[in-house]
Amino acid sequence: MGDQKAEIEAVLEQFWDEMAIDGGEDPTNTSGLVGAPLDSLTAVEVLLQIDTLVQRKLPADLLIQKGGYASKDDFVKHLTSAVLGYLQEHPDD
Repeated sequence: MGDQKAEIEAVLEQFWDEMAIDGGEDPTNTSGLVGAPLDSLTAVEVLLQIDTLVQRKLPADLLIQKGGYASKDDFVKHLTSAVLGYLQEHPDD
């Protein structure tokens, strides 16, 4: 499971780097942003890569945080935990 966790984190980190909207120098200053740097609709796209990695279809509605993600760390931690938790709870799906 440790290797799988590292692989999921790597996919998520790369996805964030490619897809997140840069908020400028100060990540705490969100005055110029309309929404989160990575919205939930965009975040759903990463599940296509994670599905391939874990060799099963994952439910976006249960795993993706509504409203999006404010930081790369939040995105990676939340989604890694959600995916691994789902896989443990549903080992035979």
